[in-house]
Amino acid sequence: MNFSVWPPEINSVLLLDGPGSGPMLAAAAAWDGIGSELSSAANAFSSVTSDLTGQAWQGAGSASMTNVASQYVDWLGGAAAQAAQSATQARAAATSYEAALATIVNPGLVTANRGQLMSLVISNLFGQNAPAIAAAEAEYEQMWAQDAAVMSGYHASASATVAQLGPWGQVLENLPGLPGEFGKAIENGFALVGGVQQTPASPTTVLTGVAETLYTEIFGAPAASPFTAVQGGTFTGTPSLATRLEETALLPVKPILALSGLEPQLAATNSPLLALFASNVPPLSLVIGNSPPLLLTALLGESVQQTTYDGMTVVQITPAHPSGNYVVAIHGGAFIFPPSIFHWVDYSLMAYQTGATFEVPIYPLLQQGGTAGTVVPEMAGLISMEIAQHGASHVSVLGDSAGGTLALSAVEYMVNQGEPVPSSMVLLSPWLDVELTNPNIPLVQDPLLPVAPGQLIGKEWAGNLPENNYMVSPLYGSLHGLPPTYVYSGSLDSLAPDTLVLEQKAATQGAPISFILATGQIHDWILLTPDGFQYFPQIEQELGI
Repeated sequence: MNFSVWPPEINSVLLLDGPGSGPMLAAAAAWDGIGSELSSAANAFSSVTSDLTGQAWQGAGSASMTNVASQYVDWLGGAAAQAAQSATQARAAATSYEAALATIVNPGLVTANRGQLMSLVISNLFGQNAPAIAAAEAEYEQMWAQDAAVMSGYHASASATVAQLGPWGQVLENLPGLPGEFGKAIENGFALVGGVQQTPASPTTVLTGVAETLYTEIFGAPAASPFTAVQGGTFTGTPSLATRLEETALLPVKPILALSGLEPQLAATNSPLLALFASNVPPLSLVIGNSPPLLLTALLGESVQQTTYDGMTVVQITPAHPSGNYVVAIHGGAFIFPPSIFHWVDYSLMAYQTGATFEVPIYPLLQQGGTAGTVVPEMAGLISMEIAQHGASHVSVLGDSAGGTLALSAVEYMVNQGEPVPSSMVLLSPWLDVELTNPNIPLVQDPLLPVAPGQLIGKEWAGNLPENNYMVSPLYGSLHGLPPTYVYSGSLDSLAPDTLVLEQKAATQGAPISFILATGQIHDWILLTPDGFQYFPQIEQELGI
């Protein structure tokens, strides 16, 4: 996990928002108790059997019992040692947490720094606050570096601690068999436990699940390993605890937006709110703006240039060692937001990791006069120019959310015009039908996207075109002639039902479209959640970079 890409606002809360070291210390005490009881049982059992065999009980039965008892005593001793090791590792994990807690930046200090910066920027009418602004930014960068170092160290320490925990499954599998009716009774007892749990489970499965999920329950379950794209399938996988906490924190977003009365302003092209979004002025531009943070690209050794295509600004992120591959990265944001810090971080990291050059078009937003009828042909022209300059095999397209809409519409437009298409395309949570009338959309427990404002924005984006025109809603376009395409979607995304419609349509038309459908993930989860980072290598491979 790369904590260096997360600001201190996130890293500090990640550490401070959990239950602390208390549960881990309680677990250590519990393991100590289990170890003591197992040791006592081993000593008592050994003493009793020694007394019996040392007195009147002799013969074949005695020898057989002694052999079985010896195995059982050995097992009890091994289990006691395993419990003691678990207690030691639990205490080590608690110590690691306390050490990280002592050095993490207090969120209050981060908030105060950001508040001070905003005050300085607002009052900086004549540039008199430039030194103070620089000092505040330097302090914030120090907080960022400190939190990244603390969390990276803590994660490494905790991972090493968990890795040293012995597998209880092996210990339980070595439990000597108990013959006769007593052994049968023990097996029936465990079967009863399995019945109560309503899942078929052997004794090993039941006890292994209890022992080996202890750390998971306290630290939080990791996300399921990345799964590859398939041409037909259902939602699968599990989100991490960190992602589930993030999704829970997002639950108030839609109610607050509805109560605030801001929803109608999101689709009004003359709205002051939309004008603010597109203003590209600090401090807002630090979060949503038309260029990547200079510190980020400088740290990665990348150069940033701005060119134009047909009057549209194109930001080019070139890595230190270019590979000759190019990605046209089309940002999302409901056609009303410029690229976010999440976009710039992801584009810069992918360029750094692969050597590919990223071309990021700053297309006209809705409030700037952009509509599907003008922006889609312009985007198709940009992709065609990249192909003409570098060859189709060296050009791919990446788009998320509304950027996924533009990407798919533009490539469908290129097919209709008989133009060569890029080598591949990756669509992250694409907005496939701006009408948002799929009857399954209300059934989705989406914590992030409000549907009603999206429908209003979709109508404005359509301009003079029907909403079911493929340049507006690419779900209605032909899928013939598309390059290999990979679509990522989450089950908690209001746009997911239309992704399933696209999946059925692709199967019917034999289109080369594969799908990564993730259970429990929100809209744009590759960019917005901790689980998305582990898919970067797979996406880079799908882009051919």
